[in-house]
Amino acid sequence: MTAFAETAALWAGMNSDDARARSIVADMFPNERAEFAEQLDRLRAMLADRFGNDIGPSSTPRAQVFAGEGRFLGRQLGGAS
Repeated sequence: MTAFAETAALWAGMNSDDARARSIVADMFPNERAEFAEQLDRLRAMLADRFGNDIGPSSTPRAQVFAGEGRFLGRQLGGAS
């Protein structure tokens, strides 16, 4: 996974391009998605601490956009198109 893939997924999510965000995340290997999810969790915690907002998991792009079809393998491994 590259920083570009993470950035592109975030950008797509920020712009409500759910299909593109799902596609980018689906192309990641399972361990890459897990690492990305951990990074998003850390950022969410930082936002909550910094601004005093309690933003739960249901308000994050990961819960809304990346939940998708529940793919466990990247597109290349799973053969999804």
